[in-house]
Amino acid sequence: MAYVRRTVERIIESDPTIRTGLHRGIINSRALSRYILENCAVDSTPDAVLGILRRYPLNSEREIDHRLALKDCDITMRSGMAYLTIENAPDTMKRVAEFAGTIRSTRGENFRAIVSSNSIRVIARQEALDNFRETLRPREIISYSAALAEICLLLPFGAASLGEIATAITAQLTLNRINVAGILVCPPEDIIIVSENDASLTFACLQQLLREETKTQSHRVRRKKNGFPKPEIPVEILRFGDSVLSPILAA
Repeated sequence: MAYVRRTVERIIESDPTIRTGLHRGIINSRALSRYILENCAVDSTPDAVLGILRRYPLNSEREIDHRLALKDCDITMRSGMAYLTIENAPDTMKRVAEFAGTIRSTRGENFRAIVSSNSIRVIARQEALDNFRETLRPREIISYSAALAEICLLLPFGAASLGEIATAITAQLTLNRINVAGILVCPPEDIIIVSENDASLTFACLQQLLREETKTQSHRVRRKKNGFPKPEIPVEILRFGDSVLSPILAA
């Protein structure tokens, strides 16, 4: 066991990405343990490696704001989406705007457009986007991807550390070998686009990330609570009926 522990610690210390991710709390420990077993020739079990990772000494000043945000976020998934990239020509934006006017948002249809200097990327329901694509000339179309799913993480209003949240999500998907078609960080939503074949696995991985972050946060709270020294005066002496001290000391 000591040999396995030293091996895992050497893997962490020799890889700046893993080491920094653990210190900042943006790598899921369970997924990392599977990655180490599959790629680093460590002869052990997932639970043993996971225990080593969780006991690895971390910076006591590690930020946990992103944990609080992830703990309270909601996840939704929508299949049947498509991703179209077209040239940004003088009249293209007008045609995209006209297409956006046909989207029936009251029926739950989505439309997203990302404009850059030389292209416009449009994400919408595949059936609607297929109809729009037929109005374009072939030379105007840069790329088109169909049979996609859109997974949205709705973060609490005013969530901090948005960059670290996006990094944590990317690390989780990478460790689970999920190919991402696109990621949009547009607070208060993070939008992940994957193939429909990977949608269920992606959704499950993100749910696992949320559960792990919540569990880790509760462990930190318990450690902090149990870390207080025991009062030298018996608790019963300090209880004064309905005094506000009672719930604090009894906790």
